[in-house]
Amino acid sequence: MKEKKPLPIFAMILILFGVATIFLGVDEYEKYPIKFYSLEKGFKVAKKEDKPVLVYIHSDTCYVCRAFLEDLSKYEDLQKTFEKFVVVKIDFLTERALAMKFGATGTPEFHIFYPNGTPMKMNGVRAVYIGYAGSPDDERARKSLIAFLEGALRQYKSNR
Repeated sequence: MKEKKPLPIFAMILILFGVATIFLGVDEYEKYPIKFYSLEKGFKVAKKEDKPVLVYIHSDTCYVCRAFLEDLSKYEDLQKTFEKFVVVKIDFLTERALAMKFGATGTPEFHIFYPNGTPMKMNGVRAVYIGYAGSPDDERARKSLIAFLEGALRQYKSNR
């Protein structure tokens, strides 16, 4: 008698969970220590709280995006920096037209805006950080992103 393998059952459970997530509106991003907003809601919150907007363009299939999210879950320095922004999440695959409107070329990308929707410029160039690290726990990548975001915060404060 041939033994049944549990893999097909496990795969079916994963598929059903994915379908349920789509239909029930469950957002896997709710588990992270940073609140992610839709575009419209994010800019409303930014105006109310007088914070710059960080548009995070990602893809659930992007391993670099997953490395970033893993670091976001683990590192307090990254979390504290992100808390200074209103973070808008745009999926490059499902919201491609919107991502392209921002000039996205891939994932992950981090675009900085003023609450009124004007793109921030740093040294005369749009404030955009492209990429992250190929794997989690890359301190150099984390520190580089934090330095970019801290520079954007200084720019924001100097233009108020």
